[in-house]
Amino acid sequence: MTGRRVDFGAMKVLVALSNKQLADYVWHFLKNNGAGHVQLVHHSKDAVSRMRDFDFTHFFIGHHLEEFGGPDFSRFIRMTDGPVAEAPIIMIMSTPDIEKVVDSRDAGVSEIMSVPFTGKQLEERLVAVSGKPKEFIRTSTYIGPSRRRFKKEFQGEDRRKKRFAAPNAKTAFSKAMQAAG
Repeated sequence: MTGRRVDFGAMKVLVALSNKQLADYVWHFLKNNGAGHVQLVHHSKDAVSRMRDFDFTHFFIGHHLEEFGGPDFSRFIRMTDGPVAEAPIIMIMSTPDIEKVVDSRDAGVSEIMSVPFTGKQLEERLVAVSGKPKEFIRTSTYIGPSRRRFKKEFQGEDRRKKRFAAPNAKTAFSKAMQAAG
């Protein structure tokens, strides 16, 4: 790992994993490293409810999160207003395949981790999303970190830098809040 470090004390994290043992592992890792605030939920309805009361800076989401599913919950986060929409999202999946990875990437996920993983790997992903975050993109069809891995020069206007309103953000938030009860 490089010399970059994660400022755990400044983190406000929502861990939303249906696998309770894995969720406890991530929660303990964060707390033992001095994370400022960590909340743990096992259902997407509870996660939406917590978002109503708190502005999180980081998310750990399980791909198979109950009710909405991890990619749909990630899309919901990206469509909200304010800084939480640009918070890093780390998707955790037990059996990654190309379909799940592409769906998660297209949902605006910052990083993907497959189970099993170590504390060192968890910290490396946090360094990747916090220490050197990717440029954030808002278009009419995608909201999330730049999916490009390499900087490639091109001619013309960079249309990705134009800001668009999130499509139906208020409607999506309203529906999610109703589902959360």
